[in-house]
Amino acid sequence: MPESWKKALNSYSYPVNLEDYKKAALFPSFFSEKIKGDRQSTINFENYFRELAPECIEVYFEVVFWKLYSQAHIKQSSTTRIVDSVLNEEIIAEDIWNVVQNFVRNQNRKNLGKIRDKLGITTRVLAVPLTFPAFADPERIPMIDNKVASWVNLNAEDHNRNRKDKLTLFKKNYTSLQENDFPNYLNWVSWCQEMAQVLTEMNEEKWRARDVEMAVFTAQREGINLNVIP
Repeated sequence: MPESWKKALNSYSYPVNLEDYKKAALFPSFFSEKIKGDRQSTINFENYFRELAPECIEVYFEVVFWKLYSQAHIKQSSTTRIVDSVLNEEIIAEDIWNVVQNFVRNQNRKNLGKIRDKLGITTRVLAVPLTFPAFADPERIPMIDNKVASWVNLNAEDHNRNRKDKLTLFKKNYTSLQENDFPNYLNWVSWCQEMAQVLTEMNEEKWRARDVEMAVFTAQREGINLNVIP
């Protein structure tokens, strides 16, 4: 029954060359990885982040660039804006790691705002700041972006069947997801957690909330029809 989900997850592809960051030379030993972009290499990047995040500010910059990599028109300028803000304000890795962990423990607007504040993000965007909790705890927390939100809006009615936790439609009032969609993000997190549990039981293979998100992201991008899970 979950074959389409396994197909989508196995088809996940998000290759990123961190060397492409225009200020990479400022950070020796960082921005050197060419991430193949399949599930395993992405998991490796997540593991690398968690290992260094409590002490190395550079890995936060790498994750920002990774997240924005597919957006050619903003990936350089938006990454540099965050890099400059963090360095100018003398934010250290532990500062960001602590607010990320606070959000992992208690997912609310106040804790989201603290992540944005540490990164110097002045708009009420969701995608970039919420990447860090997903990297910190991929077992329980998926990422969010416009592709995922579009899939939810197209498929929520069908894929809410048989689920205790329900998807709700994203408003998508802006070019990027904003805080007015935060309640829908929280419902997405809960739904992914439930789906991960169900798919793990059906597959006898471990699914994480992030894996559910990866499958949905790929399905939306590649036009894969994900079957409704009993």
